[in-house]
Amino acid sequence: MWAVVLYDDAGPSPVPINPTFYLIRGSVKKILYIVSTLNNSGPTNQLYNIIKYLDRSQFEPNLITLSPESVDSRWTDYEKLGVNLYSLNLSRIVGVFLGKIRLSKKIYEIGPDLLHTQGIRSDMLSASLEVRIPRVATIRNFPQHDYTMTYGKSQSMFMLWKHPRAWKKLDLCVGVSEAVSKNLADQFDICDVETVPNGVDTEIYQKVSQADKIELRRNLKLSESADIWVSSGHLSERKDPLLIIATWKEIFANDPASHLIFIGDGSVRGECETASADCPNIHFCGRVSNVSDYLQASDYFISASKAEGLPNAVLEAIACGLPVVLSDIAPHREIWGMSPDIGELFDLGDKESLKSAFNLMKEKNADTQYEATQSLVEEKLSAQVMSKCYQSIYKRLISGEAQ
Repeated sequence: MWAVVLYDDAGPSPVPINPTFYLIRGSVKKILYIVSTLNNSGPTNQLYNIIKYLDRSQFEPNLITLSPESVDSRWTDYEKLGVNLYSLNLSRIVGVFLGKIRLSKKIYEIGPDLLHTQGIRSDMLSASLEVRIPRVATIRNFPQHDYTMTYGKSQSMFMLWKHPRAWKKLDLCVGVSEAVSKNLADQFDICDVETVPNGVDTEIYQKVSQADKIELRRNLKLSESADIWVSSGHLSERKDPLLIIATWKEIFANDPASHLIFIGDGSVRGECETASADCPNIHFCGRVSNVSDYLQASDYFISASKAEGLPNAVLEAIACGLPVVLSDIAPHREIWGMSPDIGELFDLGDKESLKSAFNLMKEKNADTQYEATQSLVEEKLSAQVMSKCYQSIYKRLISGEAQ
């Protein structure tokens, strides 16, 4: 715990405006996570994994959300982990005017040893604070691609100007893949960068026995004998499900022994359903709460994504023992490069290359692929490994040790 004395220009004050913290170190260190919300999403789930495996004898997790929660919030899940939760409950517009002062007051009350943020709003607020404690941000995407596809050209230009300026004021930026870290350094001139790969919770995502797999298929009303390919994630232009559908139809359209299922929803679902209307072995399950069941019931995983950080969907599939077919983008290539026996890469947006990858997968040895997926997750991509990496960073920054 830290003892905190707060000063502004008028001297000691219980209501900080531009706080400077003078800190006295104790034993258990308080980590304060700051996020927009705990809405159910990839970043929220990865943060959950970091906190779940924190060594509580060394770290006390505290978390502030900036805005009100939605109906699919994971707030209760975080409460069950024993996280000290707080919310500023500000809308995005009100947060522009009151976010800094409200956050400063709450930080003063908590007295953290380190701030850890993710997302543009949280990163910018953290960078604006005058605090003498370490500040870390996790970056999970390629902003120049993601922002443009999500927010449009005008808004993304402003975001791409503001966000890097905030990163440069922090003590450390953590990329979720080597590709993300390299992008931060090359495209945004961020010097203080490290890589901690995303991790998958193997208590939830794991391979099941053949008997359990058949039972899952029965419960999910899936074919018990067919080869099932699964693609999970947002049905958006960035994920390019239409390429998967077009290619599938040329190879498997009339094959009752092969089925393709999409888990997720999104802006191009209508187009996808129209494109596959004449293909009875393509199925759309929508957004589901039991993704692990579908993965454990499947045989192969496929992603044609155009941009990722280090995709949770791929990690979850690998943890469930699924061989993968992945578009040849840098984060996918990074995962595949750790253990090429896990599957195949295909050229981004190239139908002929994807067809070739489909065919090559049929020739692979299933036992070799399974062993490769399990070894890779256990050694490099588990949530436990990820959390330990962050804990090492916390210790180093709090103690003031050089990188």
